[in-house]
Amino acid sequence: MGMLSEEEKQEIRLLAGSAEIREEFRRLRSASNRGDGGAVPIDHLLSFLTAMTRLSSLPARPRPFVPYSKVRI
Repeated sequence: MGMLSEEEKQEIRLLAGSAEIREEFRRLRSASNRGDGGAVPIDHLLSFLTAMTRLSSLPARPRPFVPYSKVRI
């Protein structure tokens, strides 16, 4: 893997300057340090997934729909 381009470095600097992004990572860090063995609340999981999506520079790959004939909950 090569070095970061100037554009990528600038993007990282912009993200580091964002109070919202820093707060999201603080929440992620505190959620990952639970230590009680309990399940991670869904709100924390969604915050994590949202943050990681924002950091990705690649668009999501389209996936084909998989039909299920028997769905049980």
